[in-house]
Amino acid sequence: MRGPFAPLRHPRFRALWLAGLVSFLGTWVHNVAARWTAATLSTEPLAVSLVDALQLAPMVLLSLFAGQLADATDRRRLLVATHAGLAVVVAIMGVLASLDLLSLPVLLGLTGVLGVLGALNGPAWQATVPRQVPDEEIPKAVALMSTGFNLARAVGPAAGAWMLVAVGPAAAFFTNAASYLVIGLLLWRLPPQPPAVNPGPVRSPLSEPGLVRLYVVGLAFGLFAMPSLSLLPVVARDALHGDAATYGDLLSAFGLGAVSSGLVVASAVRRFGNRSFIALTTVVSAIGLGMLASAHTLPFALAGAAVSGMGWIGTISTVNAGVQMRAPAEVRARALAYYLTFAVGGQASGSVLGGWLAGHLGLDVALRLSSGALVVVAIVVLAGYRRSPLAPPGEPSTLEAT
Repeated sequence: MRGPFAPLRHPRFRALWLAGLVSFLGTWVHNVAARWTAATLSTEPLAVSLVDALQLAPMVLLSLFAGQLADATDRRRLLVATHAGLAVVVAIMGVLASLDLLSLPVLLGLTGVLGVLGALNGPAWQATVPRQVPDEEIPKAVALMSTGFNLARAVGPAAGAWMLVAVGPAAAFFTNAASYLVIGLLLWRLPPQPPAVNPGPVRSPLSEPGLVRLYVVGLAFGLFAMPSLSLLPVVARDALHGDAATYGDLLSAFGLGAVSSGLVVASAVRRFGNRSFIALTTVVSAIGLGMLASAHTLPFALAGAAVSGMGWIGTISTVNAGVQMRAPAEVRARALAYYLTFAVGGQASGSVLGGWLAGHLGLDVALRLSSGALVVVAIVVLAGYRRSPLAPPGEPSTLEAT
């Protein structure tokens, strides 16, 4: 296996990648059901956006604690425990849906619990998976994990939409619960992941300027790009006058665009430089948002969703790989926890802001404002960076050559 698939030749990474793919499939089946259920329980766009916000907000509040926990304990045991908890909560959601007892407050409350467990899981997962390959393959490993996530995004929404139409949301929730059990069992079979030995004083990740710049980019991009995802149900319902199947098609297009971009991220970064590539993919996301704002037919909306997916994966995976490579081993989970706090904080805020703007100014205005803000972010990235996000301290910067 060569090129973008090179990390898959390492057995442990391959096992984790496959386990992640199973879990991601279940997650996207679940997300389609949860978002569409919220859209049917309320006509307010904010109700749909709150589903995303409640999944993401706990990560903002708890990621730093979760990062310290992941650096101080056996990450494998932590991952198994959190996946078991996720399976139980989603199963409860499925039971309530099957009994027609899943009201909007209950849906949002259980979604918040899922967000808490996901926050405890996030830094440990981020710190465990890419480090199963040599350092030089970390950007490819991060891109592959993101590609797997978006491959699931391409398939999962269609499966979730089919389940919604054919058998209702309960089946989608039970499918997600089963996926959490599968990944928990696969993780249990891995060797223990004990804490790294700290040879000296522990420095805060915030003391490294290169990491801080990456955190800020993750925050800004998440804030303004998130409406391309969180408002897709509203695009399907209001702009296209569609149903759950339409929403599933849009998510699948987003995922396919992300997969196509994820396979070329590592080579594109080497060719164009990190600064130029991040700016380029941010502009691509802006174009996708602009297309969604003008979409009144399904083909044009599908194209806009695909372009948005291409920009999303390019930016997110490049910034994530930069954090992975700069973070010292003994505080890697904490460094990634800061990244998740900034990036997911931006996404949670962007989800709520997008929903509020769509409710007060209209869907098309909200998407166009987000698009324009991303163009500004791209300009700032081009003007403001002085070092490469992926170059370890002390090495030449590819940004300086672009």
